[in-house]
Amino acid sequence: MISINEVRDMLLQILEVYTPSGKEWRLHEPLREICSRLGYENYGVDKVGNFIAEYGSGRTILLAGHMDTVPGRLEVKVSNDEVWGRGAVDAKGPLISMLLGAAKAKDDVKGVKVIVACLVDEEREGKGANYLVSSGFKADHIIIGEPTGTIGVAIGYRGSLTVRVNVSASGGHSSAPYMGESALDKFLALWEEIKRNFSGRGYDETSACITVLEAGDWPTKLPEFVRAIINIRIPCNVLSKQILSKLEELCLEHGCELSVLERTEPVKVSLSSLVPRSLIRGMLKIGMKPKAVMKTGTSDMNIMHRISQDIAAYGPGDSLLAHTTLERVSIKDVLTAAEVYKNCILELASISQI
Repeated sequence: MISINEVRDMLLQILEVYTPSGKEWRLHEPLREICSRLGYENYGVDKVGNFIAEYGSGRTILLAGHMDTVPGRLEVKVSNDEVWGRGAVDAKGPLISMLLGAAKAKDDVKGVKVIVACLVDEEREGKGANYLVSSGFKADHIIIGEPTGTIGVAIGYRGSLTVRVNVSASGGHSSAPYMGESALDKFLALWEEIKRNFSGRGYDETSACITVLEAGDWPTKLPEFVRAIINIRIPCNVLSKQILSKLEELCLEHGCELSVLERTEPVKVSLSSLVPRSLIRGMLKIGMKPKAVMKTGTSDMNIMHRISQDIAAYGPGDSLLAHTTLERVSIKDVLTAAEVYKNCILELASISQI
């Protein structure tokens, strides 16, 4: 049995290790210690830095979370039932729940192989998930560890298109802007067009935002350059090539250069497939009231569904706190999610034996 204090300590242990994308290796040793404490038989690191823990043999149930976080250190602390820190919600809280849940199922499950994959680079280009796909990794059932409020089962995610826009202009003196040319003005005219075309406010719509913006180099000069990064989220009824085609058209009209940094298609699966059903049954078994959710963001589910379409995302944490300075997760919710993961594994194992 793992006590609530031990779970708190595990959360603190991995939250105190700062792992923005590219620095996930820092978490390998703490995860080895945690897997040893939880009784995993086999664990190690693959070629791209994914940390893999597993047991059993037979049909494969994969639980996949991620080790990386967005940049920005936060104070790690405990307040009442909550643990605060960068990644508490996205997605180290779900990762600990997965490791706990799979370990709790170990003595009762037969005829399946259970793998917990702690992936790299989810917050950037999905290097860890893409490696599993390209390497021929096989799994029959996949659960993605992401915050769904503990009662949500995510069956869909929007896609993502991230582009860099470069703008050049001749510049001029700030005292006579009407006689010069401002790269920032050119970019802002482009941005107004992008907002007009992609101004959605929910899962079923396309939305756009500027995430990085650099312009100018002197207080009394018109900006001669702009470098911007724009992220567009894509609903399931739209393909990324449609969005990209429109962006290319707009950039050409406004004299701006465009390059693609990241491109991920949207995903949506059936609520009646085995993984969503098993997660729902796992919640019902402990008296919870589950609900299906569609996520406005993007996750490794968008990539991993190429391995198996029997896939869904689930985990503790309020997704509205992800990527904010207020990231925190309830220890109670982490334990509850672990119980749901355990029940889901047992449910999938029993179906596999039929």
